[in-house]
Amino acid sequence: MDEVYAIHNAVARELGPIQGWKTGAPGPTAPSAYAPIFTVVPSPASFPAAGQKLFGIEAEVAFRFARSLPRRSTPYSRADIIAAIASAHPVIELVDTRFADWKATDALSKLADFQSNAALIYGPEIPGWQDLELVRPPITITANGAPLGATKGNSGGDPLRMVTDLANHVAATGEGLRAGTMVTSGSITGIDFAKPGDTVLADFGRLGTVRVDLPQG
Repeated sequence: MDEVYAIHNAVARELGPIQGWKTGAPGPTAPSAYAPIFTVVPSPASFPAAGQKLFGIEAEVAFRFARSLPRRSTPYSRADIIAAIASAHPVIELVDTRFADWKATDALSKLADFQSNAALIYGPEIPGWQDLELVRPPITITANGAPLGATKGNSGGDPLRMVTDLANHVAATGEGLRAGTMVTSGSITGIDFAKPGDTVLADFGRLGTVRVDLPQG
């Protein structure tokens, strides 16, 4: 894992600035993993199919930070994180790979490849998010109107646990989270695969909707 994060830092120095971060975990008490995101855009968004390989779609909940969380001697608490959040948003994470054969690539290499992140597309602010159940919110995903995916539940459990872990990771290994940064907290629908030419809509019910177009040509 130290090598994974060293790769993140080295590539980020070339590709920066970092626009967001992603985190996730395989179980509610499992250690979180982290990766920077370089493309964060509002919905609706368009990403030409010619520039992609996987067309992976994950529906998630993300948090935008109102203030920076710089390096410091003591870890940030969950309460510190909640106090620093400006808003929560429904998002689609667009999943892609820089590897020639994604299926044959080992898990650590995928993590080094920014956890296969291509972009984060965010919807409107979620009012009253602090009082909502964000582990299994109702979500349906469609592609050109046909069912593509639905809520399975966040494998990492409490999203704020993982976001707190991420904030402390970034503070320990870099300058810390900057104000305005968007942090997404793990897939709630697993990964589904769209096709070139699809219009993908993630409907979070009263939490809002997120759209991404994958035009051919």
